[in-house]
Amino acid sequence: MKYIALIVLLSTPTAWGMGELLTHNPNRTPTIIIHGFDPSGVDHQGVFGEDDLGEVLLVQVADYAGLPVNDGSSTLPMNVIATTTYYGSTPPSYYTSQDIAELNAITTQYGGGIPRYALIIAKYARHIMDRTGANQVNIVSASMGTFVARWLIEKNSDGLAAGGNIARWLSLEGVLCGNWAASNNLVIDLWNQFGTPSVDLEQMHYDWVEANLHAPRIEADSPFYGDVLIGMEMSSRDTAGDGALSDIMLLEGSFYANDGVVTIDDGHFHSMTPQSKFYNLPTTSSWMHVNHYELREHAPAMMQIANFLTQRRRVIATITRLQVTNTEEPGDFWWDWMPAEIVIESDVFSPLGETKWGILEPVCTRGIAGTSSPIYEFNNDGEEQLLNHVVFDDFIGEGETSLNINLGCFEIDWSEKYDVFEPLDGEGNALGTTPISIPVGVLGTTTQEFKSLNFNGTIEIQIIEYPFAVLNAEIEGDLNGDGIVNIIDVLALISAWGPCPGCSEDLNDNGTVDVVDLLIVVANWGS
Repeated sequence: MKYIALIVLLSTPTAWGMGELLTHNPNRTPTIIIHGFDPSGVDHQGVFGEDDLGEVLLVQVADYAGLPVNDGSSTLPMNVIATTTYYGSTPPSYYTSQDIAELNAITTQYGGGIPRYALIIAKYARHIMDRTGANQVNIVSASMGTFVARWLIEKNSDGLAAGGNIARWLSLEGVLCGNWAASNNLVIDLWNQFGTPSVDLEQMHYDWVEANLHAPRIEADSPFYGDVLIGMEMSSRDTAGDGALSDIMLLEGSFYANDGVVTIDDGHFHSMTPQSKFYNLPTTSSWMHVNHYELREHAPAMMQIANFLTQRRRVIATITRLQVTNTEEPGDFWWDWMPAEIVIESDVFSPLGETKWGILEPVCTRGIAGTSSPIYEFNNDGEEQLLNHVVFDDFIGEGETSLNINLGCFEIDWSEKYDVFEPLDGEGNALGTTPISIPVGVLGTTTQEFKSLNFNGTIEIQIIEYPFAVLNAEIEGDLNGDGIVNIIDVLALISAWGPCPGCSEDLNDNGTVDVVDLLIVVANWGS
Protein backbone atom coordinates (compact mmCIF):
# COMPACT_ATOMS: atom_id res chain seq x y z
CA MET A 1 0.00 0.00 0.00
CA LYS A 2 2.84 2.44 0.77
CA TYR A 3 4.13 2.12 -2.82
CA ILE A 4 0.64 2.84 -4.25
CA ALA A 5 0.41 5.90 -2.00
CA LEU A 6 3.85 7.01 -3.25
CA ILE A 7 2.78 6.81 -6.91
CA VAL A 8 -0.40 8.79 -6.21
CA LEU A 9 1.41 11.48 -4.26
CA LEU A 10 4.18 11.94 -6.79
CA SER A 11 1.61 12.43 -9.55
CA THR A 12 -0.19 15.18 -7.61
CA PRO A 13 0.74 18.85 -8.33
CA THR A 14 2.55 20.55 -5.46
CA ALA A 15 3.76 24.04 -4.58
CA TRP A 16 7.27 23.51 -5.95
CA GLY A 17 9.81 25.56 -4.01
CA MET A 18 7.16 27.69 -2.24
CA GLY A 19 7.89 30.60 -4.62
CA GLU A 20 11.65 30.12 -4.68
CA LEU A 21 13.41 29.37 -7.92
CA LEU A 22 14.50 25.76 -8.22
CA THR A 23 17.57 27.10 -10.04
CA HIS A 24 20.35 29.45 -8.87
CA ASN A 25 20.54 27.60 -5.55
CA PRO A 26 23.86 28.31 -3.75
CA ASN A 27 23.55 25.03 -1.87
CA ARG A 28 23.66 22.89 -4.99
CA THR A 29 25.49 24.91 -7.63
CA PRO A 30 29.24 24.45 -8.11
CA THR A 31 31.37 27.39 -9.22
CA ILE A 32 33.93 27.24 -12.03
CA ILE A 33 36.73 29.83 -12.00
CA ILE A 34 38.15 30.67 -15.45
CA HIS A 35 41.69 32.02 -15.42
CA GLY A 36 43.10 34.73 -17.66
CA PHE A 37 45.73 35.20 -20.35
CA ASP A 38 49.15 33.55 -20.21
CA PRO A 39 51.65 34.88 -22.80
CA SER A 40 53.14 31.39 -23.23
CA GLY A 41 49.89 29.48 -22.70
CA VAL A 42 49.33 28.53 -26.34
CA ASP A 43 52.63 26.62 -26.25
CA HIS A 44 51.80 24.52 -23.19
CA GLN A 45 52.03 20.80 -23.86
CA GLY A 46 50.39 19.41 -20.74
CA VAL A 47 46.90 18.11 -20.00
CA PHE A 48 44.05 20.60 -20.22
CA GLY A 49 40.65 20.29 -18.52
CA GLU A 50 41.93 18.56 -15.37
CA ASP A 51 41.40 19.82 -11.82
CA ASP A 52 43.77 22.61 -10.84
CA LEU A 53 44.00 22.27 -7.08
CA GLY A 54 46.66 24.95 -6.60
CA GLU A 55 44.71 28.06 -7.60
CA VAL A 56 44.86 30.51 -4.67
CA LEU A 57 41.64 32.26 -5.69
CA LEU A 58 39.71 29.04 -4.97
CA VAL A 59 40.61 29.12 -1.29
CA GLN A 60 40.17 32.89 -0.94
CA VAL A 61 36.65 32.94 -2.38
CA ALA A 62 35.69 29.76 -0.54
CA ASP A 63 36.78 31.23 2.81
CA TYR A 64 34.58 34.30 2.39
CA ALA A 65 31.65 32.43 0.86
CA GLY A 66 31.71 29.44 3.17
CA LEU A 67 31.89 27.03 0.24
CA PRO A 68 33.92 23.80 -0.13
CA VAL A 69 37.01 23.65 -2.35
CA ASN A 70 37.65 20.94 -4.93
CA ASP A 71 40.04 18.36 -3.47
CA GLY A 72 40.20 16.17 -6.56
CA SER A 73 37.77 13.51 -5.31
CA SER A 74 35.59 11.64 -7.77
CA THR A 75 32.50 12.72 -5.80
CA LEU A 76 32.30 16.36 -4.74
CA PRO A 77 29.94 18.56 -2.69
CA MET A 78 27.24 20.13 -4.84
CA ASN A 79 28.39 23.71 -4.25
CA VAL A 80 32.13 23.11 -4.59
CA ILE A 81 34.47 25.71 -6.13
CA ALA A 82 36.71 24.30 -8.86
CA THR A 83 38.97 25.38 -11.68
CA THR A 84 41.07 24.01 -14.51
CA THR A 85 43.33 25.25 -17.29
CA TYR A 86 42.26 25.58 -20.90
CA TYR A 87 45.88 25.63 -22.04
CA GLY A 88 47.52 22.37 -23.09
CA SER A 89 47.66 19.78 -25.87
CA THR A 90 46.54 16.56 -24.17
CA PRO A 91 42.89 15.79 -23.40
CA PRO A 92 41.91 14.64 -19.89
CA SER A 93 40.92 11.04 -19.14
CA TYR A 94 37.17 11.80 -18.99
CA TYR A 95 37.05 12.85 -22.66
CA THR A 96 35.31 10.52 -25.07
CA SER A 97 36.25 10.12 -28.69
CA GLN A 98 33.34 12.41 -29.55
CA ASP A 99 34.66 15.08 -27.15
CA ILE A 100 38.05 14.94 -28.86
CA ALA A 101 36.49 15.12 -32.31
CA GLU A 102 34.39 18.17 -31.34
CA LEU A 103 37.42 19.95 -29.90
CA ASN A 104 39.55 19.17 -32.96
CA ALA A 105 36.81 20.49 -35.25
CA ILE A 106 36.46 23.86 -33.50
CA THR A 107 40.25 24.17 -33.21
CA THR A 108 40.56 23.68 -36.95
CA GLN A 109 37.72 26.11 -37.67
CA TYR A 110 39.13 29.01 -35.63
CA GLY A 111 42.81 28.12 -35.28
CA GLY A 112 42.39 27.43 -31.57
CA GLY A 113 42.13 30.28 -29.08
CA ILE A 114 38.93 31.48 -27.44
CA PRO A 115 36.46 29.06 -29.13
CA ARG A 116 38.68 26.11 -28.19
CA TYR A 117 39.09 27.31 -24.61
CA ALA A 118 35.35 27.85 -24.22
CA LEU A 119 34.59 24.27 -25.26
CA ILE A 120 37.24 22.96 -22.85
CA ILE A 121 35.69 24.93 -19.97
CA ALA A 122 32.17 23.81 -20.93
CA LYS A 123 33.18 20.15 -20.91
CA TYR A 124 34.96 20.64 -17.59
CA ALA A 125 31.76 22.20 -16.20
CA ARG A 126 29.85 19.08 -17.25
CA HIS A 127 32.55 16.96 -15.62
CA ILE A 128 32.06 18.88 -12.35
CA MET A 129 28.26 18.57 -12.62
CA ASP A 130 28.66 14.81 -13.08
CA ARG A 131 30.79 14.59 -9.95
CA THR A 132 28.46 16.75 -7.84
CA GLY A 133 25.06 15.74 -9.19
CA ALA A 134 24.32 19.42 -9.87
CA ASN A 135 22.26 20.70 -12.78
CA GLN A 136 23.86 24.16 -12.99
CA VAL A 137 27.20 25.87 -12.52
CA ASN A 138 28.29 29.38 -11.63
CA ILE A 139 31.11 31.01 -13.56
CA VAL A 140 33.67 33.45 -12.17
CA SER A 141 35.94 34.66 -14.95
CA ALA A 142 39.02 36.84 -14.73
CA SER A 143 40.65 38.97 -17.44
CA MET A 144 40.70 37.01 -20.74
CA GLY A 145 38.73 34.28 -18.99
CA THR A 146 35.74 36.61 -19.34
CA PHE A 147 36.09 36.49 -23.14
CA VAL A 148 36.11 32.69 -22.85
CA ALA A 149 32.95 32.81 -20.70
CA ARG A 150 31.17 35.17 -23.08
CA TRP A 151 31.90 32.91 -26.05
CA LEU A 152 30.81 29.86 -24.03
CA ILE A 153 27.42 31.43 -23.33
CA GLU A 154 26.65 33.23 -26.59
CA LYS A 155 27.88 30.36 -28.77
CA ASN A 156 26.31 27.74 -26.48
CA SER A 157 29.49 25.68 -26.10
CA ASP A 158 28.62 22.03 -25.44
CA GLY A 159 24.97 23.05 -25.08
CA LEU A 160 25.43 24.47 -21.56
CA ALA A 161 23.58 27.74 -22.10
CA ALA A 162 20.68 26.26 -24.06
CA GLY A 163 20.29 23.61 -21.37
CA GLY A 164 19.87 26.24 -18.65
CA ASN A 165 23.03 24.94 -16.97
CA ILE A 166 24.54 28.34 -16.13
CA ALA A 167 23.17 30.09 -13.03
CA ARG A 168 25.44 33.07 -12.30
CA TRP A 169 28.34 34.65 -14.15
CA LEU A 170 30.66 37.18 -12.52
CA SER A 171 33.34 38.90 -14.59
CA LEU A 172 36.44 40.26 -12.84
CA GLU A 173 38.42 42.90 -14.75
CA GLY A 174 37.18 41.12 -17.83
CA VAL A 175 38.19 41.24 -21.46
CA LEU A 176 34.51 41.29 -22.31
CA CYS A 177 34.33 43.41 -25.45
CA GLY A 178 37.85 42.82 -26.76
CA ASN A 179 40.99 44.52 -25.52
CA TRP A 180 42.25 48.03 -26.27
CA ALA A 181 45.93 47.07 -26.25
CA ALA A 182 45.34 44.06 -28.51
CA SER A 183 43.53 46.37 -30.92
CA ASN A 184 46.05 49.22 -30.97
CA ASN A 185 48.52 49.31 -33.86
CA LEU A 186 51.39 50.69 -31.80
CA VAL A 187 51.04 48.02 -29.13
CA ILE A 188 50.63 45.31 -31.75
CA ASP A 189 53.87 46.44 -33.44
CA LEU A 190 55.67 46.32 -30.10
CA TRP A 191 54.36 42.81 -29.43
CA ASN A 192 55.42 41.69 -32.89
CA GLN A 193 58.93 43.00 -32.31
CA PHE A 194 59.55 42.17 -28.66
CA GLY A 195 56.74 39.90 -27.52
CA THR A 196 55.14 36.63 -28.47
CA PRO A 197 52.26 37.11 -30.92
CA SER A 198 49.60 34.46 -30.42
CA VAL A 199 46.11 33.51 -31.47
CA ASP A 200 44.90 34.80 -28.08
CA LEU A 201 46.02 38.34 -28.87
CA GLU A 202 44.67 38.19 -32.41
CA GLN A 203 41.24 37.16 -31.17
CA MET A 204 41.07 39.93 -28.55
CA HIS A 205 41.20 42.50 -31.36
CA TYR A 206 38.00 44.52 -31.63
CA ASP A 207 37.60 43.60 -35.30
CA TRP A 208 37.81 39.88 -34.57
CA VAL A 209 35.21 40.15 -31.80
CA GLU A 210 32.73 41.90 -34.09
CA ALA A 211 33.39 39.56 -37.00
CA ASN A 212 33.16 36.32 -35.03
CA LEU A 213 31.15 36.90 -31.85
CA HIS A 214 28.84 39.91 -31.87
CA ALA A 215 28.53 43.34 -33.43
CA PRO A 216 28.44 45.78 -31.84
CA ARG A 217 30.91 44.18 -29.47
CA ILE A 218 29.76 46.29 -26.48
CA GLU A 219 26.17 45.00 -26.63
CA ALA A 220 24.62 42.00 -24.94
CA ASP A 221 22.05 40.46 -27.25
CA SER A 222 21.45 36.76 -26.66
CA PRO A 223 18.47 34.83 -25.29
CA PHE A 224 20.93 32.70 -23.33
CA TYR A 225 21.76 35.66 -21.08
CA GLY A 226 18.14 35.91 -20.00
CA ASP A 227 18.52 32.92 -17.67
CA VAL A 228 21.85 33.99 -16.18
CA LEU A 229 22.47 36.41 -13.32
CA ILE A 230 25.41 38.50 -14.56
CA GLY A 231 27.77 40.77 -12.66
CA MET A 232 30.69 42.95 -13.73
CA GLU A 233 33.62 44.10 -11.56
CA MET A 234 35.95 46.74 -13.02
CA SER A 235 39.25 48.07 -11.65
CA SER A 236 40.57 51.59 -12.11
CA ARG A 237 44.11 51.82 -10.75
CA ASP A 238 46.33 51.99 -13.86
CA THR A 239 49.66 51.13 -12.19
CA ALA A 240 49.99 47.56 -13.52
CA GLY A 241 52.92 47.36 -15.91
CA ASP A 242 54.24 50.63 -14.44
CA GLY A 243 51.37 52.47 -16.11
CA ALA A 244 52.64 51.74 -19.63
CA LEU A 245 49.11 51.28 -21.01
CA SER A 246 48.07 54.75 -19.84
CA ASP A 247 51.31 56.23 -21.19
CA ILE A 248 50.58 54.85 -24.65
CA MET A 249 46.99 56.11 -24.51
CA LEU A 250 48.08 59.61 -23.53
CA LEU A 251 50.77 59.56 -26.21
CA GLU A 252 48.06 58.87 -28.78
CA GLY A 253 45.68 61.39 -27.25
CA SER A 254 42.86 59.01 -26.27
CA PHE A 255 42.78 57.98 -22.62
CA TYR A 256 40.42 55.36 -21.20
CA ALA A 257 40.13 54.43 -17.53
CA ASN A 258 42.01 51.17 -17.01
CA ASP A 259 43.71 48.88 -14.52
CA GLY A 260 46.99 48.67 -16.44
CA VAL A 261 45.74 45.82 -18.64
CA VAL A 262 42.01 46.16 -19.33
CA THR A 263 39.96 49.32 -19.83
CA ILE A 264 36.73 49.85 -17.94
CA ASP A 265 34.99 50.36 -21.29
CA ASP A 266 36.08 46.87 -22.38
CA GLY A 267 35.01 45.31 -19.08
CA HIS A 268 31.22 45.74 -19.19
CA PHE A 269 28.25 45.66 -21.53
CA HIS A 270 27.27 49.18 -22.56
CA SER A 271 23.76 48.05 -23.48
CA MET A 272 21.56 44.99 -23.10
CA THR A 273 18.57 44.00 -25.18
CA PRO A 274 15.41 42.97 -23.28
CA GLN A 275 15.96 39.28 -24.02
CA SER A 276 19.40 39.47 -22.40
CA LYS A 277 18.23 40.75 -19.00
CA PHE A 278 17.69 38.40 -16.08
CA TYR A 279 14.54 39.54 -14.25
CA ASN A 280 14.52 42.55 -16.58
CA LEU A 281 17.55 44.09 -14.88
CA PRO A 282 21.00 44.94 -16.28
CA THR A 283 24.18 43.39 -14.90
CA THR A 284 25.45 44.39 -11.50
CA SER A 285 28.37 46.84 -11.69
CA SER A 286 31.10 47.47 -9.15
CA TRP A 287 34.30 49.48 -9.25
CA MET A 288 37.46 48.79 -7.24
CA HIS A 289 40.45 51.16 -7.13
CA VAL A 290 43.11 48.47 -7.53
CA ASN A 291 45.22 47.44 -10.50
CA HIS A 292 44.85 44.30 -12.59
CA TYR A 293 47.09 42.19 -10.35
CA GLU A 294 46.00 43.54 -6.96
CA LEU A 295 42.39 42.36 -7.08
CA ARG A 296 43.09 38.82 -5.86
CA GLU A 297 44.62 40.26 -2.67
CA HIS A 298 41.83 42.82 -2.17
CA ALA A 299 39.54 41.73 0.68
CA PRO A 300 36.52 43.85 -0.39
CA ALA A 301 36.61 42.17 -3.81
CA MET A 302 36.70 38.69 -2.26
CA MET A 303 33.72 39.57 -0.07
CA GLN A 304 31.74 40.91 -3.03
CA ILE A 305 32.51 37.78 -5.08
CA ALA A 306 31.19 35.68 -2.20
CA ASN A 307 28.07 37.84 -1.95
CA PHE A 308 27.38 37.53 -5.67
CA LEU A 309 27.63 33.73 -5.55
CA THR A 310 25.61 33.11 -2.40
CA GLN A 311 23.31 36.02 -1.61
CA ARG A 312 19.95 37.16 -2.97
CA ARG A 313 19.56 40.82 -1.94
CA ARG A 314 20.76 43.42 -4.47
CA VAL A 315 21.15 47.12 -3.72
CA ILE A 316 21.25 49.78 -6.43
CA ALA A 317 22.15 53.27 -5.18
CA THR A 318 21.88 55.99 -7.83
CA ILE A 319 22.35 59.76 -7.66
CA THR A 320 19.32 61.11 -9.51
CA ARG A 321 19.73 64.83 -8.77
CA LEU A 322 22.78 67.02 -8.23
CA GLN A 323 22.94 70.76 -7.61
CA VAL A 324 26.31 72.50 -7.41
CA THR A 325 25.90 75.77 -5.53
CA ASN A 326 29.56 76.78 -5.84
CA THR A 327 31.51 75.53 -8.87
CA GLU A 328 34.75 77.29 -7.82
CA GLU A 329 35.09 78.68 -11.36
CA PRO A 330 36.34 82.29 -11.87
CA GLY A 331 33.64 84.94 -11.92
CA ASP A 332 35.28 87.06 -14.62
CA PHE A 333 33.10 88.02 -17.58
CA TRP A 334 35.55 86.47 -20.05
CA TRP A 335 35.31 83.09 -18.28
CA ASP A 336 31.54 82.72 -18.14
CA TRP A 337 31.31 80.79 -21.40
CA MET A 338 33.40 77.86 -20.06
CA PRO A 339 31.51 75.22 -18.02
CA ALA A 340 32.73 73.73 -14.78
CA GLU A 341 33.75 70.08 -15.19
CA ILE A 342 32.43 68.30 -12.09
CA VAL A 343 33.28 64.72 -11.11
CA ILE A 344 31.29 62.87 -8.44
CA GLU A 345 33.47 60.91 -6.02
CA SER A 346 32.08 58.07 -3.91
CA ASP A 347 33.34 55.42 -1.51
CA VAL A 348 30.89 52.79 -0.24
CA PHE A 349 31.61 50.92 3.00
CA SER A 350 30.04 47.77 4.43
CA PRO A 351 29.45 47.77 8.21
CA LEU A 352 28.86 44.00 8.02
CA GLY A 353 32.18 43.52 6.22
CA GLU A 354 33.94 45.46 8.95
CA THR A 355 32.25 43.50 11.73
CA LYS A 356 32.61 40.07 10.16
CA TRP A 357 35.98 40.29 8.40
CA GLY A 358 37.58 43.52 9.56
CA ILE A 359 37.26 45.10 6.11
CA LEU A 360 37.82 48.85 6.41
CA GLU A 361 38.39 49.61 2.73
CA PRO A 362 35.50 50.64 0.48
CA VAL A 363 33.63 47.88 -1.33
CA CYS A 364 33.01 50.19 -4.28
CA THR A 365 34.94 53.29 -5.36
CA ARG A 366 34.34 55.79 -8.17
CA GLY A 367 36.16 59.07 -8.58
CA ILE A 368 38.82 61.23 -10.14
CA ALA A 369 41.74 59.07 -8.93
CA GLY A 370 40.79 56.17 -11.19
CA THR A 371 39.00 58.26 -13.81
CA SER A 372 36.10 55.87 -13.23
CA SER A 373 33.55 58.61 -12.74
CA PRO A 374 32.36 60.73 -15.69
CA ILE A 375 32.41 64.50 -16.05
CA TYR A 376 29.20 66.48 -15.64
CA GLU A 377 29.32 70.03 -17.01
CA PHE A 378 27.73 72.81 -14.95
CA ASN A 379 27.46 76.27 -16.49
CA ASN A 380 26.45 78.30 -13.45
CA ASP A 381 26.57 78.27 -9.68
CA GLY A 382 23.31 76.84 -8.39
CA GLU A 383 22.60 74.81 -11.54
CA GLU A 384 20.71 71.56 -10.94
CA GLN A 385 20.87 68.46 -13.14
CA LEU A 386 18.95 65.18 -13.22
CA LEU A 387 21.40 62.28 -13.40
CA ASN A 388 21.57 58.52 -13.47
CA HIS A 389 24.90 58.13 -11.69
CA VAL A 390 25.35 54.71 -10.08
CA VAL A 391 27.21 54.74 -6.78
CA PHE A 392 26.66 51.08 -5.85
CA ASP A 393 25.04 48.14 -7.64
CA ASP A 394 25.84 44.80 -6.09
CA PHE A 395 24.73 42.10 -3.68
CA ILE A 396 24.98 42.50 0.08
CA GLY A 397 25.54 39.90 2.76
CA GLU A 398 22.79 38.46 4.91
CA GLY A 399 22.41 40.69 7.94
CA GLU A 400 23.61 43.88 6.25
CA THR A 401 21.20 46.63 7.30
CA SER A 402 22.98 49.74 6.01
CA LEU A 403 25.76 50.96 3.74
CA ASN A 404 27.91 53.97 4.57
CA ILE A 405 28.80 56.27 1.68
CA ASN A 406 31.23 59.18 1.48
CA LEU A 407 30.08 61.46 -1.34
CA GLY A 408 32.15 64.28 -2.78
CA CYS A 409 32.53 66.47 -5.85
CA PHE A 410 35.70 67.70 -7.56
CA GLU A 411 35.94 70.54 -10.06
CA ILE A 412 38.65 69.82 -12.66
CA ASP A 413 40.89 72.52 -14.08
CA TRP A 414 43.75 70.48 -15.50
CA SER A 415 43.79 66.74 -16.24
CA GLU A 416 45.36 64.89 -19.14
CA LYS A 417 43.24 61.82 -18.45
CA TYR A 418 39.98 63.79 -18.46
CA ASP A 419 41.20 65.94 -21.37
CA VAL A 420 40.57 69.17 -19.47
CA PHE A 421 43.09 72.01 -19.83
CA GLU A 422 42.12 75.31 -18.25
CA PRO A 423 44.80 77.98 -17.71
CA LEU A 424 44.38 78.12 -13.96
CA ASP A 425 46.63 77.30 -11.04
CA GLY A 426 46.48 73.61 -10.09
CA GLU A 427 44.47 70.52 -11.00
CA GLY A 428 41.18 71.85 -9.66
CA ASN A 429 39.17 72.22 -6.50
CA ALA A 430 37.67 69.76 -4.07
CA LEU A 431 34.11 70.89 -3.36
CA GLY A 432 33.89 68.97 -0.11
CA THR A 433 32.45 65.65 1.03
CA THR A 434 29.43 64.51 2.97
CA PRO A 435 28.89 61.15 4.70
CA ILE A 436 25.52 59.44 4.45
CA SER A 437 24.16 56.09 5.61
CA ILE A 438 21.55 54.37 3.50
CA PRO A 439 19.24 51.68 4.94
CA VAL A 440 19.22 48.39 3.02
CA GLY A 441 17.16 46.17 5.29
CA VAL A 442 13.72 46.69 3.73
CA LEU A 443 12.73 45.86 0.16
CA GLY A 444 11.50 48.59 -2.15
CA THR A 445 12.61 51.96 -3.51
CA THR A 446 13.28 55.03 -1.39
CA THR A 447 15.11 58.35 -1.80
CA GLN A 448 17.42 60.23 0.50
CA GLU A 449 18.76 63.78 0.36
CA PHE A 450 22.40 64.73 0.88
CA LYS A 451 24.00 68.15 1.30
CA SER A 452 27.39 69.77 1.73
CA LEU A 453 28.60 73.37 1.65
CA ASN A 454 28.99 73.44 -2.16
CA PHE A 455 26.58 70.79 -3.46
CA ASN A 456 23.44 68.85 -2.63
CA GLY A 457 21.34 66.17 -4.25
CA THR A 458 19.13 63.12 -4.11
CA ILE A 459 20.14 59.47 -4.02
CA GLU A 460 17.67 56.71 -4.93
CA ILE A 461 18.01 53.37 -3.15
CA GLN A 462 16.46 50.34 -4.82
CA ILE A 463 16.51 47.08 -2.84
CA ILE A 464 15.63 43.90 -4.70
CA GLU A 465 15.46 40.35 -3.41
CA TYR A 466 15.71 37.55 -5.95
CA PRO A 467 13.72 34.37 -5.26
CA PHE A 468 16.88 32.35 -4.57
CA ALA A 469 17.36 29.79 -1.84
CA VAL A 470 19.44 30.81 1.16
CA LEU A 471 22.93 29.38 1.53
CA ASN A 472 23.11 26.46 3.99
CA ALA A 473 19.41 26.66 4.75
CA GLU A 474 18.15 23.34 6.10
CA ILE A 475 15.78 21.84 3.56
CA GLU A 476 12.95 19.88 5.12
CA GLY A 477 12.74 16.47 3.53
CA ASP A 478 16.42 16.40 2.42
CA LEU A 479 17.18 13.24 4.36
CA ASN A 480 20.61 12.54 2.90
CA GLY A 481 21.79 16.17 3.08
CA ASP A 482 22.74 16.51 -0.60
CA GLY A 483 20.92 19.84 -0.95
CA ILE A 484 17.90 18.60 -2.91
CA VAL A 485 14.71 16.67 -2.13
CA ASN A 486 14.32 13.87 -4.66
CA ILE A 487 13.68 10.15 -5.08
CA ILE A 488 16.72 9.24 -2.96
CA ASP A 489 15.07 10.86 0.04
CA VAL A 490 11.79 9.08 -0.70
CA LEU A 491 13.58 5.73 -0.78
CA ALA A 492 15.34 6.54 2.51
CA LEU A 493 11.99 7.36 4.09
CA ILE A 494 10.39 4.16 2.81
CA SER A 495 13.26 2.08 4.17
CA ALA A 496 12.47 3.42 7.65
CA TRP A 497 8.68 3.02 7.32
CA GLY A 498 6.83 2.21 10.51
CA PRO A 499 7.65 2.78 14.20
CA CYS A 500 10.95 4.71 14.33
CA PRO A 501 11.22 6.97 17.39
CA GLY A 502 14.08 9.47 17.17
CA CYS A 503 15.12 8.67 13.61
CA SER A 504 15.78 11.44 11.05
CA GLU A 505 13.12 10.07 8.69
CA ASP A 506 10.43 10.86 11.29
CA LEU A 507 10.01 14.44 10.07
CA ASN A 508 7.09 15.37 12.32
CA ASP A 509 8.61 13.66 15.41
CA ASN A 510 5.55 11.52 16.23
CA GLY A 511 7.62 8.36 16.63
CA THR A 512 6.46 6.81 13.36
CA VAL A 513 7.55 7.18 9.73
CA ASP A 514 4.28 7.25 7.84
CA VAL A 515 2.26 9.01 5.17
CA VAL A 516 2.52 12.37 6.99
CA ASP A 517 6.31 12.28 6.62
CA LEU A 518 5.94 11.27 2.98
CA LEU A 519 3.68 14.28 2.40
CA ILE A 520 6.38 16.55 3.83
CA VAL A 521 8.96 15.14 1.41
CA VAL A 522 6.63 15.51 -1.55
CA ALA A 523 5.71 19.08 -0.58
CA ASN A 524 9.41 20.01 -0.73
CA TRP A 525 10.14 18.01 -3.87
CA GLY A 526 12.87 19.67 -5.93
CA SER A 527 13.78 22.12 -3.14
